[in-house]
Parts: sequence; structure tokens; C-alpha cells
Amino acid sequence: MNKSLLLATSLAVGSIAVSASALDVGRAVSLRVDGIGMTLGALTFTPLGVDGPYCDYLADWYSPYNPNDVGICVVQELRTPFAPSCIMNERANVTTIVRSSPAICTGFNLKGESILSTSLILGESCNGLAGVAMFGCAGLVQTYPVNSF
Repeated sequence: MNKSLLLATSLAVGSIAVSASALDVGRAVSLRVDGIGMTLGALTFTPLGVDGPYCDYLADWYSPYNPNDVGICVVQELRTPFAPSCIMNERANVTTIVRSSPAICTGFNLKGESILSTSLILGESCNGLAGVAMFGCAGLVQTYPVNSF
């Protein structure tokens, strides 16, 4: 009985790792706005390496309406004691935090307008990314709850 429980646990953990789809450098991630069925566009990631307690990625943010319109955003994934390697983090999804700085992020709102001073604060899990995208600064901020599930 202990062997079957161990086997079932191993299979469950293996299926979570295989079906994970969060910060994957091998594919585009669509940022969908919760509850309305619209997208803010798609992100692709290029790993840049270690930056203190973070792994940095260059994100190309594609407009939801014009694939030739692309913003650039640097996102940081928090390294954890259980996943300190940025090389392993780009290959496997780790439950952690992904964020960007508005100073180095241009994204697209629901109308497809390119907006400098965009912030992403996302939680990463085996299901994908979820959190908020914030556009603007100095008191006039649009905030959208987003996910990539």
C-alpha cells in the first residue's frame, strides 16, 4: 500500500511538472483580462540571467490588434532557495512572483494603445500567470486583473 501511494504521488507531481505553462521561454503567453474574455496581447520571454535575488527576462509584448506593434518589458522572477538557478527557472515553472518596473516596460491596454510606464505584478504557478497589469502613473492608473490560464 505504501508503494502504491508513493507511485500515485510521483505520477501526480510528474503530471503537474509536464502540464505547467507559466513563464516558459519556449512559447508565447496571452494575458487575458479576467471576466471579459479580452486580451492585452501576448508576451514572449528571452532569458537575460541573474540580477541579485531575481532572474531577468526580456519580454516582447505584442499588441492584441497588430502583431507588428511590439512593446518591450523587462520582467523579474524571484529566485527561491529551492530554485536558485535561472537556467532551471527558464525550463521549469516554479511557484514564485513575476514583476516588472514601470520605468522599463511598455505594454498594451484593452484598446491596443501602447503605454509606457506599465507594471506587471503576477504570481506564477503550475497553472500559469495571474495578477494585475497597471498602465500609467502619477494618479491616473488603469488596472486590469489578468491571467494566462
